[in-house]
Amino acid sequence: ESHYIMVKGSIQQEELTILNIYAPNTGAPRFIKQVLRDLQRDLDSHTIIMGDFNTPLSTLDRSTRQKVHKDIQE
Repeated sequence: ESHYIMVKGSIQQEELTILNIYAPNTGAPRFIKQVLRDLQRDLDSHTIIMGDFNTPLSTLDRSTRQKVHKDIQE
């Protein structure tokens, strides 16, 4: 299933490609690499790539499946 949209056009006689990617919550880096490989022949120096990459910038941004238990002190 594809999670991207590509728009090709021109602005002031310059060809332009805009690629918007929505990556799944799990396996995002692998998914993004595969999309870029699949579309490689359509991408060039006049391509803008944007979207929701679902890749945390630091380990603090990663969610965990472990429950956090907090003691409530009165």
